[in-house]
Amino acid sequence: MNILDGMRKRPPGRLIRSAWRRGRLGSGSWMALAIVGTGFRLLKYLSHRRAEVAHTTELKPGESLRIRHLLEDQRGRQV
Repeated sequence: MNILDGMRKRPPGRLIRSAWRRGRLGSGSWMALAIVGTGFRLLKYLSHRRAEVAHTTELKPGESLRIRHLLEDQRGRQV
């Protein structure tokens, strides 16, 4: 059993909570670990893509909807 296997099973939040607790008790290295861990979690949260709703409407019986994809180049312009 690898040490990383144990970390995958336990969420990193538990380690960060322990680091904050030990850091408040006076350990500088645990406080640094808590700050770095919280920073990574914050960056992960802020960089997470959120779903964007482009159009909403209610379809009535008998109506249909066609979805198509417009091709774009690397700059985002339609081709």
